[in-house]
Amino acid sequence: MHATYEPLITPLRRRQLTVDIDSCGPATVLYARLPDGTFLRIGTNTPNGGLPSHIDSVASWLVVREDADNPTVRHVVYDSTADDRNVYGTAGGLIAPLLLAIDALLDARRMPGTPSDHRAVITLSTIHETGPAAFATTLPFTNATIAADRHTELLDALTSGGLTVVHETGFGPWRKHVLAAGDRVQVLATTLAELVPGGRGDLTCFCVLAHPQTPEDDARLLAEAEQAHRIGDAHGVLLAMQRLYTAAGCPARPKGYARV
Repeated sequence: MHATYEPLITPLRRRQLTVDIDSCGPATVLYARLPDGTFLRIGTNTPNGGLPSHIDSVASWLVVREDADNPTVRHVVYDSTADDRNVYGTAGGLIAPLLLAIDALLDARRMPGTPSDHRAVITLSTIHETGPAAFATTLPFTNATIAADRHTELLDALTSGGLTVVHETGFGPWRKHVLAAGDRVQVLATTLAELVPGGRGDLTCFCVLAHPQTPEDDARLLAEAEQAHRIGDAHGVLLAMQRLYTAAGCPARPKGYARV
């Protein structure tokens, strides 16, 4: 359970919280101890309140602040159950808004551990039966609003390229879209940079066909295409054109660099 819920456990520990997994009873939940002696019970709003065997199966989160010595203390910190009465009812199983709600609690009660870095990144994961899996992430945006605008642009590019949105989850700027076309499935998500391996580092792209990622790359490849045209290398021209115009929706292609 630690391995499967590590994407949530590690950020909680980064906030100086002691996290335990309790699977002794009928349900498995996470307990995060707060500096004031209370704790957060992290589970789901289901009959037994427990977590599923894999984090990807979490449809919604329920985070409640409790006190083992005072049963009258019960404060719902976060509830993403699909319900019009819930502020976070559209967030589903997203982790970013959950962590931000916990950060707001830490800040409001003046507890240590609140991170100052809430930068956002956009990720694009691809699963294709006839090709290798791919993953790309943008460099961190200074704020989530900018990331949300870029997310919309990338979504438009993907749908214009023939993909169809089959599932959507989101709260504010934190969104996830699952798109499909034939046997190709792509997941476009905006999340906290700290939740993505390498999200606080350099740009990563694993597209099958290499494409320009900077204006210099674009100019260099265009010059190669023109040279191939001058010497009559039809295969070279075709390959260069494919690289110039491929992956218009890849987050690794900064705005303005993709040719469409």
